[in-house]
Amino acid sequence: MEIFSETFFKQAFDFAELEQTIASTIRLVAHNPAALYVFWQHYTCFNGYTSSVISRLASSIAMSRYLFTDPEIAVIEEADRGFQISAEIMIAASDEGAYGITHRELAQLLLKTVGDYAGISVEERNQLSQTPVWLDDIVQAVIAGYQGTPGDAVSLIRSLGFHTASEMLGDREYALLDMIIRYENQGVGFDRYLKEKSTPVAIRGHRYDPWCYVVIHGKHEGSGAEARHFDHVLQALNMVVQYRPESEQQIMEWVLEGYQAFTELQQRLFREIYRECLQVLEPLETGNLVSV
Repeated sequence: MEIFSETFFKQAFDFAELEQTIASTIRLVAHNPAALYVFWQHYTCFNGYTSSVISRLASSIAMSRYLFTDPEIAVIEEADRGFQISAEIMIAASDEGAYGITHRELAQLLLKTVGDYAGISVEERNQLSQTPVWLDDIVQAVIAGYQGTPGDAVSLIRSLGFHTASEMLGDREYALLDMIIRYENQGVGFDRYLKEKSTPVAIRGHRYDPWCYVVIHGKHEGSGAEARHFDHVLQALNMVVQYRPESEQQIMEWVLEGYQAFTELQQRLFREIYRECLQVLEPLETGNLVSV
């Protein structure tokens, strides 16, 4: 019987509370173009780092020879299973640059479109691209928590828990973005702009809609890459249980520690974006700023 499943994590964490933080932030910015741009600037910056560090985790596991072994095989060299676990993680990393366009390019296309929608100048966009201290702190913590240490089983298992949270929560983030921006606000705001003003952009022989960045990862009614990656990380976790000598309980504890660490960073990210976007919206309340 497999130990790790979607149900296992849903029983361990309050997803309604986690999603409320995300949804509140998205709804805050949904009706103001300038705030929406600030949101996407910080969100795509954060995701640019999380997607980049996945390959480090896969590499750290692959380099940990003889750390994950099949107990039923007597020859150590033949029993090594680290690379099989690594391969499940590498699927997520490889998807970031698959299908003829990188996910980073899709993020850039969406951010440019939001900037055009908000009427933000080149100078203002460059100024907003400067990473604030709070975001850099979160990014550095993500890198540290995600990559794991080769040869250190505890570190790697915690990092697998970290990666699990990233994929599972990421699926919900993108689904909420799709639901709130395109469904709750259908025909108004940015959804209206996408339908009436935006056109697909040709990149290396293919045409991409700016909203592809969202729906390729997750969607309101359906699923995307994040859900698929989550399925693969579940396979990796269950192989860890099979190929490590520690008890199932101990491995679960390490995985949950990593999962919890990521959720805390994710919640901090959205709370900080909320706070910063409130500063953008405050002049509106005093009548000093006209929404684009």
